[in-house]
Amino acid sequence: MQRVAASNEIRAGEMFSTTVNDTKLLLSRVDGEVRAVIDKCTHLGMPMRKGKFDGRIITCPFHGSTFDIVTGANQDWITGVMGMPMPDWTCKLISLGKQPAALTTVKVEERNGEVLVEL
Repeated sequence: MQRVAASNEIRAGEMFSTTVNDTKLLLSRVDGEVRAVIDKCTHLGMPMRKGKFDGRIITCPFHGSTFDIVTGANQDWITGVMGMPMPDWTCKLISLGKQPAALTTVKVEERNGEVLVEL
């Protein structure tokens, strides 16, 4: 396990971005527990850190896909481009035939005021 932050740096409703062994991660506190995912949208591999975050759901800033930070599950697949909604047929073209896929979740532990991850 590798240290990524002090426990008090990971707050509910906020995303914390860091890099471990060249892998970019997003962390947040949900229902009192620290959760983490790899910072890469499963559509085109774009970073999620600039997306909207409602405390549990991350929205990809590029194509509007939404994901649950706790489970990684995809909630909605390709809804537009750069925040602009698009018709369903356009979204199907933008998806490039890719099927919805979950974000990769990362094992997290808190010990002695430190947040540790296992990649």
